Amino acid sequence: MFSFCLRKDVTIDVEIYSAILKNGLRTYKYRNSTMKPAGHIDSSRSGAIFAYRSKQLMNVGRGMVITSEEAILENEKKLTHWTPNTYRFGTYADDYRTVVKGHSEKNLSQINTFVVDIDSKENHQGEIILACLDQVGYMPTLILESDHGYQVYFVLKTPGYVTKKSNFKVIDVAKKISKTIRLQLAEKLSGVDLGCNHFGIARFPQENNIVFKEMNYQYSFADWIQWSMKLESDQKTKEDRERKLIVFPEKKEIRQVDEPWFDMLLHKANIVGGEGRLGRNNVIFTLSLAYYSSGYALDTCEYNMFTFNERLQEPLSEAELVKIVRSAYSGNYQAASREFIIELCQQWVSPTLKNNDLFIQRRGWWKFKKPRDQRKYSHKNEWKEDLLAYLSEKSLASEPYLNLSKKELASQLTMPKRTLDKILNELREENKVFYKVTRGRNGGMIIASVKTLFARVIQLSKEKRLDYSTRITEVFGLNESLVEETFRQLSTPLNPLKEVNLFEVDTG
Repeated sequence: MFSFCLRKDVTIDVEIYSAILKNGLRTYKYRNSTMKPAGHIDSSRSGAIFAYRSKQLMNVGRGMVITSEEAILENEKKLTHWTPNTYRFGTYADDYRTVVKGHSEKNLSQINTFVVDIDSKENHQGEIILACLDQVGYMPTLILESDHGYQVYFVLKTPGYVTKKSNFKVIDVAKKISKTIRLQLAEKLSGVDLGCNHFGIARFPQENNIVFKEMNYQYSFADWIQWSMKLESDQKTKEDRERKLIVFPEKKEIRQVDEPWFDMLLHKANIVGGEGRLGRNNVIFTLSLAYYSSGYALDTCEYNMFTFNERLQEPLSEAELVKIVRSAYSGNYQAASREFIIELCQQWVSPTLKNNDLFIQRRGWWKFKKPRDQRKYSHKNEWKEDLLAYLSEKSLASEPYLNLSKKELASQLTMPKRTLDKILNELREENKVFYKVTRGRNGGMIIASVKTLFARVIQLSKEKRLDYSTRITEVFGLNESLVEETFRQLSTPLNPLKEVNLFEVDTG
């Protein structure tokens, strides 16, 4: 099996640690700093992480408490494991200051990254990237390799802050997201550890264990919340949407806007945002999804959300509100997710609220919904799946991209051209397709699935990878793009990797 290795130009410096820790630690040591400029005032959060110098020491809890990025740099060559998510404080359980104490969930200060542990080398890092694209839709920031597997880092652009004011709900939401990421990847990858601590100890990034690095692949906590909400919505409604539909004896349709939770949230004015918690943005998005799934027009929803926003003690800007509402009406979402409705209502209305308080109890009989080929309109996600499946089926190993016109492609898919234009742009933004349109008499469109192209890179011999990557980059004009950089890392002939052990237990 082919294996990727670390390129010579991949280096570790303070930037990678800063990018992961998100100002959760002081920049310089509080005392005895050798780097702090004269008169420097540190505005970073005064949190702590826990670090270990070997797997054996980690297994018995012997490590160090680190409270600054300067201290990380002083010890980076000696460290093997750490907690990439930061804690409020750290201390020692013995007089010799060797056994660390405080790395418990209730002591978390901020969520900086999601880490997936893969205890197998059946799938190499190229296949891991494909799985991330296919199952998650987001690219990983880092992939670390060990003797027995890999660790995948999804670093947050903006962290989730754990606060007493939010009743520590951020941890529950983050665990839900982390669990969903693992479950999604486990569908395609062997060895994904579903049971390890979501925010515990991870392998420390070193020059000799990083096999993929692109620090620009970072997504906000809000992005991950919305991703999880979409997935939750799709999963909850998939069976009902695709197979059967509830019909009530009184022939009355129960809409989300008719349920108690909707009125509860709609008339709350003390909802705020910030610090990575479920707040104004999520409430407006959820209410808008309820309007959308209940059949209300976009302008009606916008008017009502403007009215709601004006009542808030800290309203959003008009531009931000419009963006949220139109995202809800994009066709990418089915309905507001029950799980997130419960989280929002317990946070902003009352922590004692239960399912029976929030939702109308549905009683009735079931009938099968029309199959897709009998429906007048197809959901946007179905169109996307059709296009990706078509590209996968028609692409050849020798020529992994198609050359045709938009009109021909729309005809092949029996898809309206306007719909095709919309989903092409969205799939390109999601890094799932490349396409390039040329005008004129001999013009047309070149299009390919990113997954197909990555898969082709993995299959090629080392000697042919660079030529292939260069050709793809030129065909689609990918110079200076993040995806082009990913191709470069996957395609450049690489030096052998010195392997190190991956953690197997979590002392937190």
